[in-house]
Amino acid sequence: MKKGVVVLFVVCLLSFTSSYAQASYVGSSVEKAKQGVVNIFTGWLEIPFQTSKGFKEGFGTPEKNKLLGGFFGIFRGFIHATGRTVAGVYQVVTFPLPNPTSNEGVGIPLDSTNAWEGGTQYSLVNNGAGPIGKKAFRGIINAFFAIFEVPGQIGKGFSEDKPFVGIGKAIVFPIGRFSSGVYDLATVLLPNNVEGFGYALEEKYPWDALEKDRRHNEH
Repeated sequence: MKKGVVVLFVVCLLSFTSSYAQASYVGSSVEKAKQGVVNIFTGWLEIPFQTSKGFKEGFGTPEKNKLLGGFFGIFRGFIHATGRTVAGVYQVVTFPLPNPTSNEGVGIPLDSTNAWEGGTQYSLVNNGAGPIGKKAFRGIINAFFAIFEVPGQIGKGFSEDKPFVGIGKAIVFPIGRFSSGVYDLATVLLPNNVEGFGYALEEKYPWDALEKDRRHNEH
């Protein structure tokens, strides 16, 4: 019995990965791992780069209060270094798992994809704390309701005459969504990459697959 379950599990996963290899599942997963490694080993660069940015831009008024700007740049650098490094660890550990397509507007954004690229600083004072709330909301939804992916993906698989692919996604997608939700909640105050590296979840909310399957059956 146990061997049969293991065999079915392996078959489903192989069906999923083989069907989506051409859809860049493997490539996007490798890209996620690569970005994770880069973030881990270069996260510390945020400290000198943010300090330099703070000194150049000053504090309050551009080109003035440079020492104060540099001081706050150090503080910002430590926060961004932590956020980038933690994001890197998450990306490496979960590189085979799917995650949200993008983090646009969700969480405080890192200035750029890589620490040394410059980019635009996000200001909570000028731009608001909305992204923090959106990150917390997404984290709650994905962490606590990921299980809805199971019936939804299985139903979609049978509707599309790809039952093993559906079962494979019903295994992989909930784990990916749950891990993404836990990460969002654990790092809600830390900045993160805007890009959603890795294979993308197919629906915005975990129950959306159920809705798609229902509409398909109605037709």
